[in-house]
Amino acid sequence: MKRHARLCGALALLAAAAPLAAGAQERGRTDGPEESEYGKGGYDSPSGSGISLQLDWGAAVNAEKPPRGAPEGPPLYVGATLSLWGANWYQLDMSTAYVFDGGRFIGMVGPRFRTWGWPLVFTAGLKAGAIVIPEGEGLRFGIEPNVGAEFVMGHRDRIIMGINYMPDIPIGDGGITHRVGMSVGYKF
Repeated sequence: MKRHARLCGALALLAAAAPLAAGAQERGRTDGPEESEYGKGGYDSPSGSGISLQLDWGAAVNAEKPPRGAPEGPPLYVGATLSLWGANWYQLDMSTAYVFDGGRFIGMVGPRFRTWGWPLVFTAGLKAGAIVIPEGEGLRFGIEPNVGAEFVMGHRDRIIMGINYMPDIPIGDGGITHRVGMSVGYKF
């Protein structure tokens, strides 16, 4: 019986002393240049500024019939987007896409804004740039409003999967191309 009493007393004393020992640790500190702290008390910005690269693909439908002699293909597109993140809610996108039906090449630059949230965020933006329409139509200036939703996941929210709608509107002749697509990307 004495053995059990001693064991319980020792465990109670150890449990009472543990918070005192934890409070006696040295205060946390950071070493290294600004924004690269490590060790006790350091911090990390998991989803703030940075660069991301994503691959885009989906359906593309031209509002007008492509010009005579333009490449014929399925109503699909492929592309890529490079994004410079100013903050978690704002980014500057530079994107390219190739539309198979009609052979259009699209290159756009512009801001995109994101809602707060995790893991699902909504996006809206406006890009401007060049739309190359083959077979005599040539180069056109165009705008591209876009809306979408993205799902962020992975370690430190680095993997981004999204769905977007983008009408490519050339100024002048050429007709609108409606694109609905998916994307998958990685934030560095």
